[in-house]
Amino acid sequence: MRINKIDNKVLNLLNGYKVIRKVNLGPKEYKKMHDACYKLGELIGQPASRLQEMTKGADVNRFTFLKTMVNKFNYQNFHNVQDNSEHILNIYSMVEKPTALHLNIVRKSKNTFNELEKIFSMAKDKETLQYVEDLQYGELADSKIPSKIILDILNSKNRLRYVEKPENYSSYLRLHANNEDAISNLDRLIETGKYSKFRSDAQLAVKKLMRNKKIEVAMEGKTSDLEKMYSKDRTGFLTSLIRNFIPNRKAPSEDTKAVVVKMYGSLDSKNSNIRNAIIERFKNAPVQDRTAEIVEMQNLFNRIDKDKDAKIFVQKAISKDLKIGSIAELNEVINVTPLKKANVFFNNAKRIIERSVGEERKSALTLELENPFFESKIPQTGKKRIVRMFADRPQHDGFFTRTVKIIENKINQYRYSGMSA
Repeated sequence: MRINKIDNKVLNLLNGYKVIRKVNLGPKEYKKMHDACYKLGELIGQPASRLQEMTKGADVNRFTFLKTMVNKFNYQNFHNVQDNSEHILNIYSMVEKPTALHLNIVRKSKNTFNELEKIFSMAKDKETLQYVEDLQYGELADSKIPSKIILDILNSKNRLRYVEKPENYSSYLRLHANNEDAISNLDRLIETGKYSKFRSDAQLAVKKLMRNKKIEVAMEGKTSDLEKMYSKDRTGFLTSLIRNFIPNRKAPSEDTKAVVVKMYGSLDSKNSNIRNAIIERFKNAPVQDRTAEIVEMQNLFNRIDKDKDAKIFVQKAISKDLKIGSIAELNEVINVTPLKKANVFFNNAKRIIERSVGEERKSALTLELENPFFESKIPQTGKKRIVRMFADRPQHDGFFTRTVKIIENKINQYRYSGMSA
């Protein structure tokens, strides 16, 4: 039956019951409920006398539950969802003490009252009802067959497992929300010991990741690799890396992809902070080939993972805002610098790096680390000056500044002599 429209007076009458909150209803309230049965009956094609008999003695919560189902039925039939109103009455008879969970499940339902009747016949305790509501508003919110999935879960031999530990299967359900065989396949995986929460979490996370077109282009063909090595930290790192170092709409070479996957897989709780800090520090560096920087980044990561002094040097370079133009340039510095000594005399090393290039820099980083007043003998102009990122114009040190540097340098010389002894 299709109802084309609902009389406004009817809607006002039905909606009026939302404000009734008395535990013991008086004669007037029961009279209103009795009269409303005529209107409800019209909406679902049922005799008013039948509804009056069924609602005799009902409290407001139960009558509101009936009204909610009637309105839902009318709405669905208006949108050509064929249904049978007998299921409404069956549900009403079955659910003697409806709660907010019952109401929410009805309101969210996308399918027929026949399916709702089956759901309520199996979901009778609060925990199961809560699980059904969570599925409707969560994992199955975008599903085209939510009731099919829910019914299969409630009929499953693993039902208690799903209800008691829903977080273990949430990712799987989101991935397979439109697969009619989702639960039978899940049951089979559990029975054979092949189900993996980690795998489902990884597949869902990578699927969401690949919705970003730039990442999809950059990582085409590498989905399975990303899933196998998935972690939340790695996903965030990969997103930042691709966003800042891969050109838009341009797929990197297979060699570059392999490097990215290797960096992704080697990130862990010990190195994640410094790796993300390196990306943040060099994401706006003025280099022509940003993809080439990825290879340099991998070389840098390898070095700081294996070399404690290199890691300390890079941490200081970032925290003290070392003015250097690229990761490649930083690698060059690290390769020629005695890092243990440079970490002690870091301010001296910083001065040398920011005020020199080429052979002069290489020589100074080995011979003049104990010199707090290094000055380049080669004027830095034109491109040589520009390539070194944001380098400030050298300033002359005043008397007080020189005194502080001399004292600081003496202290560092004492510290370093103790380390070398």
